[in-house]
Amino acid sequence: MKNFTRRFCTFAVICAIIVSSFSLGLQIGTPDNDFVSRREMEFILSSLAAEMDRQTATALATTTQSYNNAAEIFSAIDNSVVSINVMQQQIRGTMQDSHSAGSGVIFHETNESIYIATNYHVVQAAHMVTISLDDVRTAPASFVGGDERSDLAVISVLREDLRAAGITDYKVAVFGDSDAMEIGNFVLAVGNAYGQGQSATLGIVSALNKTITLDVGIVLNVMQTDAAINPGNSGGPLVNTRGEVIGINTARFASVHSEGMGYAIPSNEAAEIISQILEYGNIIRPVLGVTFTTITPELREMHNLPATGVFINQTVRGFTAADIGLLAGDIVTHYNGQRVQTSDQVRELISQTPIGAEINIIILRDGQEISLRGIMTSYHTSTTNF
Repeated sequence: MKNFTRRFCTFAVICAIIVSSFSLGLQIGTPDNDFVSRREMEFILSSLAAEMDRQTATALATTTQSYNNAAEIFSAIDNSVVSINVMQQQIRGTMQDSHSAGSGVIFHETNESIYIATNYHVVQAAHMVTISLDDVRTAPASFVGGDERSDLAVISVLREDLRAAGITDYKVAVFGDSDAMEIGNFVLAVGNAYGQGQSATLGIVSALNKTITLDVGIVLNVMQTDAAINPGNSGGPLVNTRGEVIGINTARFASVHSEGMGYAIPSNEAAEIISQILEYGNIIRPVLGVTFTTITPELREMHNLPATGVFINQTVRGFTAADIGLLAGDIVTHYNGQRVQTSDQVRELISQTPIGAEINIIILRDGQEISLRGIMTSYHTSTTNF
C-alpha cells in the first residue's frame, strides 16, 4: 500500500507539471518546439491513468488476497514457524535434566542471525534451547530477552548454525493487523503440539479483547479462538486467511466443562513488545511502587474506612510512591485529576503515564485530603539466560 501511495504522489506531481506547462504555454502564446501539444498531453495522461489503475488493482489484490483453504494458509506460514525444545535443570536431591516443548515464529533477520518470538513461559527456566523447522534438523538458540508480564520473549539463532544444520528454507513471517479481526473470522493455530512436531488446527475468532489471568497471576489482554491450542503450541502463531500472524498463542482454558477456548496475544501488542525486547533485551515500564486494593462496600464497612477509592497496602523503596511520601493505609481518590475507585483504574492510568512525567495523586490520610506530586519512575522486566 505504501508503494501505491508513492506511485499516486508521483502521478500527481507529473500531472501538475504537465498542466502547469500547458497553461504557461497558452499565456505566452508563442511557438515552442519543446512544448507538449494538447493531444500529446491527453495521450500521456490517459496512459498514466491506465497504468495507475493497473498498479492500484495489483496493490489492492495483494493486500486483500485470502487463501482458499487451510492447506494454503499453512503453506504460507510453515517455514516461519519453529518447534522449540527446552532443557531445564532441576534439583531434586541431585541435579536432573527435564525437557519441555513450545513453539515460535520467525519475525526478523539480520546478516548474522534470525530472531524468533515465543512465550516467556516457554523459555523462562531454560538451561539449553534448540529449534527446528522440520522436527529433524536442529540448531542451538540464544536468549535475547523477555517480559514475564506480557508472556513474550525473543530468542535468536546464528545463520551459520542454521547452515551447519542444513536449515536453509526458513522465511520471516508477516505480521497482520489484529485490530482488523472480527468475531467469526477463520484462523489457523500452528505449533509444536505436545512436542510431537509441527501441526495446525483450524477455527474462528470467538472473542476479542478478553482479559485472562494465568496460573502465575499474570493478567493478559487476549484474542479468543476455538482453534485447539494444546500444550506445546505456546509461542506459535495464530494466522489469518492471508497467512499473516495476527496473534501469538499463549494459553488454553483447561476445564472438563469447557471446550474450544484458546487464547492468543494480539499481534499489534506483541509486535510492539518484541520490538522493544529486540532492541533493549527487556521492557521498560512506568511503575508507582505500591500494592493496592479496591475498597469495596464490604471492606469499607468491615474496616470502617471513610471513603471509596484504592487502599494502599504497601510501598516499595526506590520508586515514586515512597519518594513522594505515599504510605500504607492511605486511600487514593484521584490520579492526575481523574477520580479513581478501583485498582484496575489506577493500574491502567499508571501504564499510560510516560516515564519521567509529573504525576499528582490526591489521597485521604486520617480524614484529611493531601495532594502529593512526583516524577514517574520505571523498572526493567526480568530476564533469563541460556
